[in-house]
Amino acid sequence: MRSIVVAACVLLSLRGTVGLLPAADVAELSEAAGLSLLERPLSVIETPGQLSPPALQFDQRGLLYLAWFEKQQGGASVKLAQVEGSAISAVAQVNRKGEGPSTVHQSPGVAVGAGGLYVTWSSANRTPGAMFASDLRVVRSTDSGRTFDSPVQVNDDGLPISHTFEDVTAVPEGDVYLAWLDGRNKERSGAGILFARSTDQGGSIERNFQIDGMACPCCRPMLAVAPDGQLWVAWRKVFDGNVRDIVVAKSADRGRSFDRPRLVRKDNWVFTACPHRGPSVAFDRFGRMYVGWYTEETDEQPRLLVATSDDQGNTFTDPVSLHLSRTSVPDQLRMAVHPDGAVVAVWEELTGVRKETVMRISMDRGRSFGPLKKLSTAAKAEHPTVAIDRSGRVALSWIEHTFPMNRLLVQQGQLDLERITGKP
Repeated sequence: MRSIVVAACVLLSLRGTVGLLPAADVAELSEAAGLSLLERPLSVIETPGQLSPPALQFDQRGLLYLAWFEKQQGGASVKLAQVEGSAISAVAQVNRKGEGPSTVHQSPGVAVGAGGLYVTWSSANRTPGAMFASDLRVVRSTDSGRTFDSPVQVNDDGLPISHTFEDVTAVPEGDVYLAWLDGRNKERSGAGILFARSTDQGGSIERNFQIDGMACPCCRPMLAVAPDGQLWVAWRKVFDGNVRDIVVAKSADRGRSFDRPRLVRKDNWVFTACPHRGPSVAFDRFGRMYVGWYTEETDEQPRLLVATSDDQGNTFTDPVSLHLSRTSVPDQLRMAVHPDGAVVAVWEELTGVRKETVMRISMDRGRSFGPLKKLSTAAKAEHPTVAIDRSGRVALSWIEHTFPMNRLLVQQGQLDLERITGKP
């Protein structure tokens, strides 16, 4: 009860600030182990067309951006919405005609930096005879997502191959960093993980270089910047014998080079295909690294794990298992970390007839997680994601299917920052 009152007081004190919840919504809050949520999610779009997994990002002012791919009869497009308080204030189409996403099975990339807002996606490369060929694009907006510059192509090889499953992040110094899966110079795994950066706020992209040639070909890599400015990338690496475990690597020179991959945990998960399940990686302000991932280890039992490192990835803690049920299967983990160390993890829970989106929260820097809270209400809900603002504001989004319609939802809440220990 105390945390509800604390959250209500925080929200009341911030009334009128751009992007924060209005005081009228305080009565609708319900507690979830340190996070007070609005009981009613906001429906962003409801359509018979296909919707991709969503992407969320706060900017420095607390304005929330929500991006997704949308496929209608006329083709696929990249959409971006601004969420102010509990309302959608604007929706823009990001791509130009004929340059929409090649598929809608993954989310766009979204980042906010000194130069503005950045959105990424892969568009089809229509070279005759090329299968699954795509080109990776990044586009910048300097007016909070209302209009966009001309897109810039990220891959510099000119080859009709796959350049996709990207992540993007931006830093206050103005650099923009991109990592993705690429069909060139691949080794036995089927894909390499490539990297490039922009040092002119997205105006141009420097040369591409390979971080690893043995990446799982559809498990999206993820980027994160540590408090000391070092850049990290996490991905699912393919080892000998089709072992597919999670690794991280560091760049101490603003993305000019990366050091050796460091194994997060030796799961020894052998899988002869690509699982489409990449990791999550984030830092708190004390420098602790958090990595979340899916694995089946050696007994083929699905698990969602979170481990932390306080020594720059040289060692990791024994992981915490997020999934506790014996009657459902977990999938598609996403994680966000507040600077003070609160962790919000969301994922799917599957049974024979249902697919639900759920959440658990850690208020002690990843050592333990609170009880499970269900987010969705439909019989089929999937692709949850989460973002956290410095103020403790949390945004959650997912897709619900109620035949024949597909619906994109976003829900917001406030962390009880007084409950975060901030201790190692």
